[in-house]
Amino acid sequence: MRRAQSVTQAVAWAWHRCLAKIIDLQTDRVCAGWMRPAPRQRIGCRPCFRKAAVSFDTSSAADLTLPHRQPPGTSLRRRTVWVVLLLSVFLVGVTDAIHLRHQAQAHAAAFEAELLALPKVYGQALASSMAELGAGERPGGATQVLIDKLKARPGVLSVELKTSSGAVLASGDASLRGQADVRQIDFELGPPASGGALVQVLAQEEAAQRAFMREALPALLLRDLALVMLLSLSLMLVLDRMMLRPLRRLADRADELDPLDAPQALSHAALAEQPAELARVSRSLARVQQGLWLQWQDESQRVSQLQQQLQVQSQQLLAAQQALEQKNRELGSLSRSDALTGLANRREFDEALRREFKRAQRQRGQLALAVLDLDHFKSYNERYGAAAGDLVLQRFAQLLSERFKRDTDFVARLGGEEFVALLPGFGLDVTQELLEQLREELRALALPHEGGVSGPWLTVSIGLAAYSPAHPYLSPQALMQAADEALYIAKHAGRDRISLASSSSLAERV
Repeated sequence: MRRAQSVTQAVAWAWHRCLAKIIDLQTDRVCAGWMRPAPRQRIGCRPCFRKAAVSFDTSSAADLTLPHRQPPGTSLRRRTVWVVLLLSVFLVGVTDAIHLRHQAQAHAAAFEAELLALPKVYGQALASSMAELGAGERPGGATQVLIDKLKARPGVLSVELKTSSGAVLASGDASLRGQADVRQIDFELGPPASGGALVQVLAQEEAAQRAFMREALPALLLRDLALVMLLSLSLMLVLDRMMLRPLRRLADRADELDPLDAPQALSHAALAEQPAELARVSRSLARVQQGLWLQWQDESQRVSQLQQQLQVQSQQLLAAQQALEQKNRELGSLSRSDALTGLANRREFDEALRREFKRAQRQRGQLALAVLDLDHFKSYNERYGAAAGDLVLQRFAQLLSERFKRDTDFVARLGGEEFVALLPGFGLDVTQELLEQLREELRALALPHEGGVSGPWLTVSIGLAAYSPAHPYLSPQALMQAADEALYIAKHAGRDRISLASSSSLAERV
């Protein structure tokens, strides 16, 4: 039994080495053929309808496509190939191990019987060949051939031939004697001339088993390889038809699943071709697709309603924004202009005076400033009413705008019946001439005023001051104060006249 186990271990070791070689050499060739997953056209899918609903644009969402990502790991088909191949190798290996064990046991029994039959098989032939030898001759010819045949038998390690007197005719390996697993078979032969001879045969069962394995193993491996390939191919065909092919169709349908497309009813014939478990999965996918499609329809309607509401609100917001901008422009205009006459107000005039005064100082230029006041305008309002007074103010403002219409000229209403004209680049002489023309134009309007000082017409008093390098002022306030003082002088001198800033006033300001 111990010898049979050692034989089985040797067979298993040899089988393992051979299978390792076969798998290493054939893996790429096998997997590169029909077992490789067949490429198929990848079908793009549209993005999730929730993202499309958030974007409020169903038309653009329907045109977007996202590429499929290849899932990690190997395919089920390749895994099945490996499982089937390993299972086939295991089954064939177990079968061969059992078969080799039985053969080893049978060979051990046959080896024992052959050892016991050696005297009968070779005794008579050796005795006949020894009888032909003379006294003291060494064995040769037919005797040596028989001894060589005996040594060539499986399991025979050594053959020794010697006479009854102890003379060695054919020497063997004496070191093998006494070993536990070495058998010794002795049988006597008839004397060659006068006495007998003794044959000692040393044999080992393990050596016989190794010789047997060397002879039987190549054919066994070829047969096992053919069985493994045949069994693997058969199992793969069966599994591919029964399980992998329906799974591929199911995977293709899952790839084509799109919530934007209306679901299609499953045919009973298609479900009948699939296993019960895969048919349940197909029905579940169909229900999921139908639910997604219905939800997509609801979301599409909701998006349409939201788009309509958004459009209405956008129009309302645009109208409100335009109205707000108009109000802001009006407020800006009111903050810098006079509401009655449309001229600049006191705030805008102060900024213009500071700006032009600094420019005149920097460029060493001229700047004329005239302050105008309608004479006895309070009594005019009392006699003719506030509405008539407003019309007079508007007409006088128009007259100022028409007279001083250069881009650099600046006219403003300071308040009540008081106006101002800022004329960059003009000195006293030119400005005085322009103001005289303005007074004449006002007289030509013939605005009635029975309380006037020079006839029954409305008149104006003007105070004039001018900045120049020859007559400088320290600040805009000084220039304005000089014009106010000139206006004061004009009023106390009888009104309806132009008064220039005095040199003494200029000296006080410098």
